[in-house]
This record gives sequence, structure tokens and C-alpha cells, in this order.
Amino acid sequence: MAKETWIEVRILVPAGMQEEAGLFFTEFSGRGVILEEEGAPPQGVVIRAFFRPGEFGAWQQQQLQEYLERLAGHRLSPLGLETRLVAEEDWAEAWKSHFKAQKVTSRLVIRPPWEDYAPEAGELVITIYPGMAFGTGRHPTTLLCLRALEEVWEQVKPAASDTRQVLDVGTGTGILALAAARLGAGVLAIDVDLEAVAAALENVRLNGLEAQVLVEPTLLHAIRQQFALILANLTTPDLLQLAEALRGHLLSGGALIISGFLETDLPELEPRFLGLGLRRAGLLTQDDWGALILRRP
Repeated sequence: MAKETWIEVRILVPAGMQEEAGLFFTEFSGRGVILEEEGAPPQGVVIRAFFRPGEFGAWQQQQLQEYLERLAGHRLSPLGLETRLVAEEDWAEAWKSHFKAQKVTSRLVIRPPWEDYAPEAGELVITIYPGMAFGTGRHPTTLLCLRALEEVWEQVKPAASDTRQVLDVGTGTGILALAAARLGAGVLAIDVDLEAVAAALENVRLNGLEAQVLVEPTLLHAIRQQFALILANLTTPDLLQLAEALRGHLLSGGALIISGFLETDLPELEPRFLGLGLRRAGLLTQDDWGALILRRP
């Protein structure tokens, strides 16, 4: 049987644009995309999206052009754009080769389910299936949250893992919830995106952590419990909107880790949380992105 021919749109963007552009092309194509760092310039990421020939006509080309024009209006521009024909077998499995086991903190290792990894002494391994939900451990905001989690864990860790004293807001693939569970926590992971909930549930199953991680499709405001540790890797507008609710769900003496914002957003973001009585306990940065550790006295 002849291989089906697909159209590949390959765009090279600055590293700081990869989340926004990746989400756009995921929605634009209706399927997962490939993010490649190997072979790209130090500050660039290649995003590859795939379309059947009937899915990429004049209308889609116009939509892509309008998207590029919107980026230019914000003084953001891709570093390169290429469209080409590929055979299905050339990409259907190829994207897996770009997800290898990766040590992301001094203790935490992220691996895809098809990649074997023998942990060294002290290492904690998390298995993540890279689906459409955000959070594979590659984006700076995820890495920063994981490092911040490890940094504060000994100060806030619960006395027993069967109590859900960690809350992961906007869990995506569940990677932060799984990391907290590997460290010993009982976790409530929430997301309003049903695809994210499905992805997180599958990753919880892959890691055998059903007893420690509860995933729910619910809003933050619907929760009544308070937590010793809250993780929120969201957008700046969402963090600003949810600031009061996040603070209200944090126990006295607890820690709140927020990320998903650029360093340029910090002058607007930090005063919002400090004005609610929280204090800064740490700031981590990477590639213009930031993660803020806040404590409730």
C-alpha cells in the first residue's frame, strides 16, 4: 500500500515563543505537533505541524499568513518558515525520537513511556506521554516549577502521603503533580481542559500513582480545602485573575509556586500577590521566563 502524503509546515521561532506558537499550531492542525531543539540555533525552536492535503488549502494558508502578521504586530517574528510534502511513515513515529529521558533537577528525571531508563541512586523517574496537553518537562516554565518544587519540598512536605496537601492548578499532562507525588505527596490536580484531564489521568496510570494523585475537571473556586503547597503554571492574565483564590487556598506557612510568565511581567505580577499578604521566598529564571516562590506567613 502506498504511503499517504502529508503537508508539513515547519516554523522556526525564538525559544520564548515556543509555548504560544506550539499551542497555536496544535489548535490550527487539530493534532499534536513536534518541537525540536536539536539542530536549531541556541535561541530557536523548530515546530512541525502536519496536515492532510485536503486540510491545507487557500483558507488555511490565509490563516497562517494572518497569524504571522499578528506576530509581526507584536514585534515577534518567526526565524524561518517552510512547507513541504512528506510521507506518513516519515513522521508518524519520528516525533518520538525527539523525546528522550531528561534529568531536569538534581533528583527528577522525565522519560517517555517508550524510553527505558535505569535510575541512579537518589533519582526519581516520572513517565510522561507527550500528548496535546502542555507539560513535557521541556519548556522553561515547567523546568522552573520542578526546580522550585524540589527547593521548597523539605520545608512544606506533608506528614503523610495519603492526605492531599498539594494542589496543582492547570495540571496539563500532570507533570508537576506527578513530581510532587514522587517526592511523597498526596496531590489534587485540576484542569478545566478535558484533553488535559485525560492526558493527566493516563500519565498517573503510567506511573502507578493512582493512590496519590487525584485528577479532577474542576475550577479552583469550587475547591474548599487549603493546601501546604500550591503549584500554578499558568498565563500571566490567569495568575492575576486567580491570585486571591490561590492565596485563599494556601495554608498558613505554606508555599505557592507560580510560573508561566515572562520576567517582563514580574513588575505587574509580584505586587498583586504581595498585596494579598504573601512574601517572596525565591525567584528562578530561565530564557526570559520566571517562577516565583511565595510564602504565606
